[in-house]
Amino acid sequence: MRKGNVKDERIVLQRRKVASDAFGILFYILLASVIVQQFIFHAPFSHYAVEAILLLAASIYVVTGNILVGNDFFPDDRGWKMVVMNSVFCGVVLAASVTALNTMNHGLEKMGGIPCIALIATITFACSALASFAVFGLLYLLNRKRQKQIDDRCNDADDREGTSGSGQR
Repeated sequence: MRKGNVKDERIVLQRRKVASDAFGILFYILLASVIVQQFIFHAPFSHYAVEAILLLAASIYVVTGNILVGNDFFPDDRGWKMVVMNSVFCGVVLAASVTALNTMNHGLEKMGGIPCIALIATITFACSALASFAVFGLLYLLNRKRQKQIDDRCNDADDREGTSGSGQR
């Protein structure tokens, strides 16, 4: 075996960490680019469509990949509680940011004053929290199903080892 082909697992781990950090940086830069172009520059969707599509594709890839390899997103002791907390957090953040940006862009008077802005913020919160709950709930159910498949596979392997006749584990 040649010495140049052997890779130390520490080096592989560090390379993966650097690649993961680079992905994280690019992901947040794409998110910032979409937000700036949409809300600050008021660009039409066609100007930032590629960034939005890449952002969505990267999000779907990361979540799907983690579920498929068996990484547990929602620990058993806090599963549905985390779904609800994440949904409320997304609702608050979206309602606050969209309401603030719309008020800055259109003005207080054009938005109908404080009571209308409060009503719009409440409706935005309710819709975004419900949509987030649906997405997080689906992810939770898929994650639980995958975790159960992994547990069943491990338990079946343990049962086969226990009945193999050796009597040792």
